[in-house]
Amino acid sequence: MIAVFQIALTASPAKRLSDVYGGVAGTPDETKNVGYRQLILSATGATATIGASGVTATLGIVLAAAGAPLVIGPFPTGAVRLSDLYAIGAGATLTVLGVPY
Repeated sequence: MIAVFQIALTASPAKRLSDVYGGVAGTPDETKNVGYRQLILSATGATATIGASGVTATLGIVLAAAGAPLVIGPFPTGAVRLSDLYAIGAGATLTVLGVPY
């Protein structure tokens, strides 16, 4: 089954993508923090930047609003979790499409 999430971003601080699951912001709910074979991310409204916990507007992978999506994977083994990624972007909404294992 495909999962689709949207998360509104701010200029600061960076948001952990697993915040889409609800609960305490920045702390993933491990019962929902599943591994994904592939993630496809796109930004609307404004530019978003994706990266690790230290992501900034200039340090990470920049996604232009309504630009080409960022594709992570597919991974034949192992997985990426939403809790592995952070995003920042004033006025941006990030849409995440995930293919779980």
